[in-house]
Amino acid sequence: MITQVQSSASWTETLKARKNHLAALLKIVDIKSGNTTKVESLTVNLIKAEMSHVESQLKGRQ
Repeated sequence: MITQVQSSASWTETLKARKNHLAALLKIVDIKSGNTTKVESLTVNLIKAEMSHVESQLKGRQ
């Protein structure tokens, strides 16, 4: 399947939407109690790493 190349503006908007979505997920999964599971910790770390990656992509576009 061939996909069309998105314009720079729409790709930037996609990245911003992804960042907002990840931030919302992080609020849902946020670990506030001291009793956490390994899966919860890994999930939070993964979301933070993905947010960092998206932010670096956004900085590269500015």
